[in-house]
Amino acid sequence: MVESGSRLTSRQQTTVLALVAVGVALRFFAPTPMWLDEAISASLAEEASKGWSGLVEALRHDGHPPLYYVLLALWSEIVGDGDWALRAFSGALGVVALPLAWMLGARHMDRWGGLLFTGVVASNPFAIRYATEVRMYELLLVLLLLGHLAVVRAWERPTPARLTAVSVVVAALLLTHYWALFAIVTSLMVLATAMTPLGRRWGSDSRRATRLMVALGTGCMAFIPWLPVFLDQVVHTGTPWASAARPTVVAALTLEAFGGGRGSEALLVVVALSVLVTFGLGTRAGHPGGPPEVGLAEEPWLRLAAGLGCFTLLLGASVSLVLGTTFQGRYAVFSLAPVLLAASVGLRRFPTRVGLAGLVFLALLSFVSVAREMDRARTQIGEVAEAIFNHGSPKDLVVFCPDQLAPAGHRLLGGHFTTVAYPSLDDGRRVDWRDYSERNARTDIEDVADTVVARSSGAANVWLAWMDGYETLEGQCPALRLALADRLGRPQKFVYADAKKFDDAANLSRFSISP
Repeated sequence: MVESGSRLTSRQQTTVLALVAVGVALRFFAPTPMWLDEAISASLAEEASKGWSGLVEALRHDGHPPLYYVLLALWSEIVGDGDWALRAFSGALGVVALPLAWMLGARHMDRWGGLLFTGVVASNPFAIRYATEVRMYELLLVLLLLGHLAVVRAWERPTPARLTAVSVVVAALLLTHYWALFAIVTSLMVLATAMTPLGRRWGSDSRRATRLMVALGTGCMAFIPWLPVFLDQVVHTGTPWASAARPTVVAALTLEAFGGGRGSEALLVVVALSVLVTFGLGTRAGHPGGPPEVGLAEEPWLRLAAGLGCFTLLLGASVSLVLGTTFQGRYAVFSLAPVLLAASVGLRRFPTRVGLAGLVFLALLSFVSVAREMDRARTQIGEVAEAIFNHGSPKDLVVFCPDQLAPAGHRLLGGHFTTVAYPSLDDGRRVDWRDYSERNARTDIEDVADTVVARSSGAANVWLAWMDGYETLEGQCPALRLALADRLGRPQKFVYADAKKFDDAANLSRFSISP
């Protein structure tokens, strides 16, 4: 086993840096069209660039806090608002995460441990995927790494500047994603325990714990101005697009996300990562020069980080189950850093050459998983748009059913065709999640079909991009297709939904309008 401070060969350093370079390049490669969530993010950033009040009102109908969209709007003013430009914001954040990973690994382990952790983060499929999406999850990863570093520094020496850094990161987390509430509650519980006799028996410093609790509480104060919007969102938005997840589903989705997808390649990544995490948490350094011994890891920082990550996930999933909201694998970003830290410690337990070989093996598996996912488009709306461009006319009307297909379609087609989204019949640039289930339940399909026909005046074709099976909308889109067929005649099908290939699959039917 490498001793702390041992010199590394240039070949070992070059190997890790080569893996990091591949990971950096992959963070800027996303050849597929934006899918639903990305297109909504782009639209919200456009709203943010127009002014604060418009963004707040838009978010009342969306269900997220504002910080990411404000930052994305600022980025778009400089870099542009095309697909690559907006995705590059997440890519840049993904690059920022790497030196933070090195600092964190080196602080807790040594220089070799820092390189291992950097390599693991650089090649991780979750970190790469969300560096290629216009979503807030790469920002969350950066903030969580910063938060870890800020808390460690403040615990070592709780100066006003270091405690302020903790408060700033807490405020940013709360204004980026609401699951940050669970991470902060978990952290406060740990700090409160440190102030008890039990905590003091474990060697905790109650004065430092108190100062950190005050710093976390101060950061939470920044959330107070946003609280009325948050409470309004809790009542009216939620997650109507999916049902609550059982604990086993939460575990499966988390592992799937960390591995990079649903395929066998992702499964191999999860297996390799799980072995390393088990080795990192389930062994401790043996005699100098000897193999590690079986037993709970002796590093208190690792046990604490793993506990915080696991309990945050458990608390969030439990609250979601009780409230009937859903869980998505991307929410597990709040436990990603502890998992990857534990895997890095597992690699660090081995002799340098073996640890390096393990890192290369894990990285290669991860890159294969990433390549497989990048080859698979996340939405079929790209095929839909191509068919409409090839066979449509400038005044054609394009209808998306349900509205969850519309944001990606509007981004591709909105500048060339008239787009409308079922059931609200707005232009579809965003989905209005406010009272979503109730609005869908009271929609009159015949009235919608009449309105679509009325709006198609002057058009050569009415295009219907549709898919069945969405929560709260079962059967409505096929019914709309039949209602339009009664009024416009039998349609011609141009695209068949391929749910195996696309996350957001879609059919495309064309109703030709006689002159």
